[in-house]
Amino acid sequence: MELIYANAACSLAVHIMLEELGLDYEALRVDLKDKKVLESYNSLGYVPVLVLDNGEVMLEAISILQYLSLVNNSAFMPKDSFERAKCIEWLTFISTELHKLAAPLFHRSDLKDNFIHFTLDKIEKRLQVIEDRLLENAFLMGNLPSVADMYAIAILRVLEHVGIPLDHLEAIKNYKKNLEESPIIKKVLKVEANAAMETKLREGISRRRQNYSQEKRH
Repeated sequence: MELIYANAACSLAVHIMLEELGLDYEALRVDLKDKKVLESYNSLGYVPVLVLDNGEVMLEAISILQYLSLVNNSAFMPKDSFERAKCIEWLTFISTELHKLAAPLFHRSDLKDNFIHFTLDKIEKRLQVIEDRLLENAFLMGNLPSVADMYAIAILRVLEHVGIPLDHLEAIKNYKKNLEESPIIKKVLKVEANAAMETKLREGISRRRQNYSQEKRH
């Protein structure tokens, strides 16, 4: 498999999941400003991109996280139907109510003040939901880590990257610190910060599938 990721992006969640599962994969770091390279992997121009061994391409962090869990015996997701749905609820909440809200702030200088104030206020209210949850729980799903936490740490770091402070939210601050100091996440963060940028364009999908088919026949 190949993971195409960028530093300080939501792709961190997938990178963590791959490491936690101990899967065989290659990680390629791209520059989000290098549209030629980025769009050769994803014409929509964003990460993560996961290229499976058979050449199929997967996009969207929350979809990839659920897929990797599904094909690995429900790893990092509850098997109970209700609890699993609640885990997906957290993934969706983080995606739509935090990640989506924060995206325009990457271009803050282009935004009007009233829009910025509205966005920051809304993000603060959404963060309070997570803060309240973490006041009584070590992780979003209770006592055990899940894909929701992998996505949460990625987006909390994105929020800091766009200038949203978290220090006043004590539970979130401690939660984030504990996750960042865990061995796997600490390793991934170091790799992402120091990896060289990918400059080659992606090979054609047909070639990948052809190679995969030949390997399967042998």
